[in-house]
Amino acid sequence: MTSDEKAVFQCIGSCELSTYTTAYPPQRCVVSTRNIASLLLWTKYRARKAVKSLVAMGLIEYASCGNPAVESFGEYRELVYEPAPPTNGYAITGKGFKSEEWKGLYDAWKRSMEEWANGKEVDDGT
Repeated sequence: MTSDEKAVFQCIGSCELSTYTTAYPPQRCVVSTRNIASLLLWTKYRARKAVKSLVAMGLIEYASCGNPAVESFGEYRELVYEPAPPTNGYAITGKGFKSEEWKGLYDAWKRSMEEWANGKEVDDGT
């Protein structure tokens, strides 16, 4: 895996582990090529090239994630968010979740959550 491919996989993986995720299977996190390029401060061409390689390896796949309406069922039923068009982009596949790259990302995230829960300072890399 090249450094560009690794950076894109880490970008999608960090979105998967962050608040960007949704609870709607099968893909909980879908990231568009435009967002990947924006997050990594790359051109869309460079991002698409790395994405194409990761798709060929079977680590990510093209996916779509719906954005349904959200309703509040409190004392009065009300619409909180209108339904929005689906998000189209790339999501990690089953093979990607079994890869060493994902396991490393997940272990780092898990360690940071344990440190946070125990009241330790967490280095965010900045």
